[in-house]
Amino acid sequence: MRLLRRLLRLLLWSLALVLLLLMVLVVFHPPLVKWAVAKYSPEYTGRQITLEHFRLNPFTGNMHIRGLHVLEAEGDTVFLHVDTIDVNTTLYKMLGGTYEVTSLRVARPFVRIVQHGEHFNFDDLMQRFASDSTPQPEPADTVPVHWALNRLVLADGQLLYQSDLLPFPIHVVQVDLSCPGLAWNRDRIDAQAALRLDNGTSLRTEVDYAQASGHYDIHARLDSATLKFAEPWVAPYLKISELSGLLQADVTVEGNANDALDVGISGEVHLSDAVMKDPEGTRLAGIGKLDLVVDSIDIKHERYRVRRLTVDQPYLLFELYDKDDNWTRLLAADTVASSLEAEEDLGYDPMNPFSMLTYYVKLVAENYDALDYRADSVALVNGALDFNDHTLQHTFRYRLTDLSVTTTNVDSRQDSITLVAHSKLNGTGTFDARVDMDPNSLRNLHFTYTIASLGMPDFGPYTQFFLAHPILSGTTLNTCRTTIIDNKLQSENHLFVADFQFGRKMDMKGAYQLPVRLAVALLKDKDGNITLDFPVEGDLDDPEYKVMPIVWQVLKNLVVKAVNAPYNLLARAFSADEEDLKSVRFLHLQEDLTAKQEKPLNTVARVAKSKPELKIALVQAGDRLGEMEEHALFLARKAFLADSTGKTMEGDKVAQEEAVAHIDIRSPGFTAWLEKVAGPSDRPVQTRCMAWAGEAALNAEVDRLYAARIALIQAYLLQEHSLTAEQVTVRNATPADKLAESGQPYFQLVFSTEE
Repeated sequence: MRLLRRLLRLLLWSLALVLLLLMVLVVFHPPLVKWAVAKYSPEYTGRQITLEHFRLNPFTGNMHIRGLHVLEAEGDTVFLHVDTIDVNTTLYKMLGGTYEVTSLRVARPFVRIVQHGEHFNFDDLMQRFASDSTPQPEPADTVPVHWALNRLVLADGQLLYQSDLLPFPIHVVQVDLSCPGLAWNRDRIDAQAALRLDNGTSLRTEVDYAQASGHYDIHARLDSATLKFAEPWVAPYLKISELSGLLQADVTVEGNANDALDVGISGEVHLSDAVMKDPEGTRLAGIGKLDLVVDSIDIKHERYRVRRLTVDQPYLLFELYDKDDNWTRLLAADTVASSLEAEEDLGYDPMNPFSMLTYYVKLVAENYDALDYRADSVALVNGALDFNDHTLQHTFRYRLTDLSVTTTNVDSRQDSITLVAHSKLNGTGTFDARVDMDPNSLRNLHFTYTIASLGMPDFGPYTQFFLAHPILSGTTLNTCRTTIIDNKLQSENHLFVADFQFGRKMDMKGAYQLPVRLAVALLKDKDGNITLDFPVEGDLDDPEYKVMPIVWQVLKNLVVKAVNAPYNLLARAFSADEEDLKSVRFLHLQEDLTAKQEKPLNTVARVAKSKPELKIALVQAGDRLGEMEEHALFLARKAFLADSTGKTMEGDKVAQEEAVAHIDIRSPGFTAWLEKVAGPSDRPVQTRCMAWAGEAALNAEVDRLYAARIALIQAYLLQEHSLTAEQVTVRNATPADKLAESGQPYFQLVFSTEE
């Protein structure tokens, strides 16, 4: 009995001692823990760590921490700060081998992350606590640790990220994270997170992940995200000074973590007020508003379903320089070596979303034929394009506005997809086009376009540079119908130009020496318009085949043909006889106008009045010796008739020629008379008559005849048809004209301009 009392007394004293120790622990452990953490944290962590308050309830296992401060490895800057950490546990379950945390709440944490190149301000912690030993696999009969975290909450967190890769720090002013439960035997993980940046950007996500299968479902809502954050990832490709705009998205991503290609995407993406500027601050590109609504994108099976893609107010600036263009100049150097190594292995830089996007776009293009896609509506509207060509003597500036490209019901299973395009050209002209293309092959398509009311003076810098002539006036209507089948091109082009006029020739070194003003004047019809039809065809698979050089050659050939053979063009334009536009022919000794000469002269007058810019020259040529002979024979017949009849010839020259025309110069009477007046000779009768008449007199008469015919034509055109001497010139030929000096006298028509 006495022994029992002693044991009971010992037990009570022991219990009291334990309770006393627990009370001492409860009362005095907070300052001890605070002291120990502050004392030994530099030694064990390399960082100074302090606590404002710490309390652990040994009866419940609940822990409360307030004012956790972790400084940088060097200096007194805060690396991590947490206002409060509350951990609630279930101690009695630990006795059964289950480690359960009923709740873990972290309130108002702040983390400061600094990056310099590839190094971060937490590298020392990674190196200190990284394990060098290789983990050994657990035996098959090992019982897994039973653990559970029933509720995880991170509230009102903040993150400050600074990097020399970024032009500005990223400040997340609020982060909230919650997870309803994690456990050793729970397969599914559900979590919700939300963050907000100091610039108003917010992101909310909901994640559902099945650990066993690897299936995940992520729903993310992004609001008011600025594109400025993308500048560091654009920099490896383009040197720009500004990238701005607001991005909004509501996207769902489903996939499997065990298969990188097993990804499905759906949702909406909206972009507004996007602007990209070059290093000088010039606007390069922009989008007023972009709306993308995706029903589903199945990357693994290459199925793409887009409900709507609308790009409103897109803008692009493209400039040509002597050696390159404005976009080529902006191409940046290659990324760092580590990125290059990653690109060699993967085909893209995994740290750069733009590199990944470029890679996937290339992949889609290479596998275009195998794609399964459908889009209910695709539209680019209210666009603008500025094109400046600085390679000329004078800068060529051209602007496309009201630019739109639309299509509906785009489906890879259809036989054809139709695109409709429209644009205003430099404020005056319009462009309208329709393209019907094979959705499974870009080698087959058909397109038509119409360019109307296009102002030709806008292209003056090109014609000045290449042809040494500015364009003073003119509007164009151009229609084109092109078919490409298996990359074989056939194109029909119709060009109508009204009121077209080149300016005077300029002093431009290196310009093509083409008589373009003359060609334009000849190509014009009676109403002053130019109508051309020219085909273009070729094999687009031929690396030597280029469409634009072919078009230029066709136009060049038209100019050369017009200059070298103007008569057919003018005859068609004025519904006239081509011969009437080549020459005006006379008979020997003729010095009056008959209907035969008036007919072509009337045609010449019509051309001159309809084409005031065209200069017309009537150049007289012919067999002068033959005409001298004809005049000598006329004089001889006239003298023979007067001597044989004793009568003097009367009447005008035409009547006299008719009166003596019946006299045969080889008749005995005439030859006898010729021997009497010129002496006997065995030379031809024509030669003897010319010798009798005298070469000087005959030359003088032919000169008079040539001058008389010139005066006749000048009077007829200038007086009868009211033309001016600037429009029409009538003259004798010179050696430079290179006209034939044979046959009856004639006036060759020569067309030219002032040059």
